[in-house]
Order: sequence, then structure tokens, then C-alpha cells
Amino acid sequence: MSNKILYVDDNAVMLDLIKLLLGEAGYDGVIAQNVDDALRIADGTLFRAMVIDVNLAGDSGLILMNFMMHNQKGVPVILYSGGEYEQANVDKMVALGASKFVQKRNGSELVAAVKQLCPLA
Repeated sequence: MSNKILYVDDNAVMLDLIKLLLGEAGYDGVIAQNVDDALRIADGTLFRAMVIDVNLAGDSGLILMNFMMHNQKGVPVILYSGGEYEQANVDKMVALGASKFVQKRNGSELVAAVKQLCPLA
């Protein structure tokens, strides 16, 4: 099984950081800076999990999540955001299909969520 994790974020620093952290944890972090990149990269590639920033510049991470869930059936999606959300809003995002919601802090919580959803053999 592939250890590819798609990470979509419009912040270049976060892209590099999370790719590095995923690599150190034994995953192959594949990065996309926007929805168009994510769709192009995901075409024909099966991922172990997807991490999507909720607020992408000019686009919605929730809409991307919905599209990806239909095209990558059964692949867990982690929504990742630096914004503050009330628990009711987080619950709604999970009800829409997200496997987890992780607050952007230092990256270790995200890697822990990936490990929980996609343990390495």
C-alpha cells in the first residue's frame, strides 16, 4: 500500500514543513498549493490520506474535500486550519465527511492524526 499523503495548503512555508515532518514519520508527502494543483496531482494517483487546509486562497477546502472524497473513495481526509472554529462548526465539517479536524499549531498534531488514521506496517 502506498504511503503517499496529499497535503494541500496555500502557505508555502507550511507545505515545506509538513512535507518534511511527514517524510520523517515515514510517509511520502505530496504537496499542492491550490485546488487546481491538487486535482492535477490526484488524477490517477491513489493516496493513503489527504490533508486539506480549510481556507485556501480563493477556494474552499471543504469543496475540495467533497470532490476528493468522490474520486478517492475510502481515503481519509484530515481538515487542517489555523482559524479558530467553535466545536459545532468542527462537528459539521466532520459530518460532511472529514475523518478528523486538526488545528494548525506545530505540525506534530497533524502527523499524529495521520499515524492514527494510516498506521505504517
